Amino acid sequence: MENPFRKPYSVRESSREKLAFVLLFGLFIFLFLFLFKPFGFWQIESKTQLLVSFGFGLVTIFVLLIFKFLIEPMVIKGNWTIGKSILWSLVIASSIGAANYFYISIIFPQIFMFKYFLVSIWTAILVGIIPATTGYIISYNRMIRAALQNANIDPVEYSWEPEVLITAGNSRNEFRINPKKIVYLCSNDNYVTIITASGELLNKQHLRGTLKAAEFELRKNSSFFRCHKCYIVNSEFIDHVSGNVQNMRLKLKIQGIEIPVSRQKSGEASRRFR
Repeated sequence: MENPFRKPYSVRESSREKLAFVLLFGLFIFLFLFLFKPFGFWQIESKTQLLVSFGFGLVTIFVLLIFKFLIEPMVIKGNWTIGKSILWSLVIASSIGAANYFYISIIFPQIFMFKYFLVSIWTAILVGIIPATTGYIISYNRMIRAALQNANIDPVEYSWEPEVLITAGNSRNEFRINPKKIVYLCSNDNYVTIITASGELLNKQHLRGTLKAAEFELRKNSSFFRCHKCYIVNSEFIDHVSGNVQNMRLKLKIQGIEIPVSRQKSGEASRRFR
């Protein structure tokens, strides 16, 4: 029987989704403490409860921002699994508990006691189970739906021109080519490089101009995908997509070339090529 903790778990969150999760998590902590007053919280004076609860929410948001936007992109790689995701959630919850312990020690000065430090971590894990589990379920269901949709997608039929003239917006350029032979285009400063294939051999053509202009000239050929501000790739040459939203790559069928995908295009790349 396959170990469920070793099942792949792809984390695909845009910056907006991360920020929404962080703010909602902090709001949940604030409302939970203020409304339900657990763990002896009711002993605090009524006037102080609102400010202290709000402080716990801010501490939670601060810790989550650090983990989600600074640490997580360096930790989560392509071989992420359900088990790793659960452990990572425990690490984040423990860090929130530790931060909250020091926060409460500042509000109500006290000597550091390891016992209460552990209690604070355990409390953060218990309180965080609800929003963390909810977020996990939503994310996992989204991943399953995307996989099912991709499994039912019929092969795409692309439209082609027999020949295309690429100038990259510079009338001094005149590069005519069968668009089916173009593997990808990339830009560097004021130049566009067009990579074409002849069997397993690759050829380069350098044009002075912009990638945006070249993209416009290729518009009638639906196979081309602008996956990055510096790259346009021919979908016919894509073998598969790897990585997550932070480091997604398009692996090509020829010479094992990998093309980067921007965060803004990661969702579309996943739908088209996974």
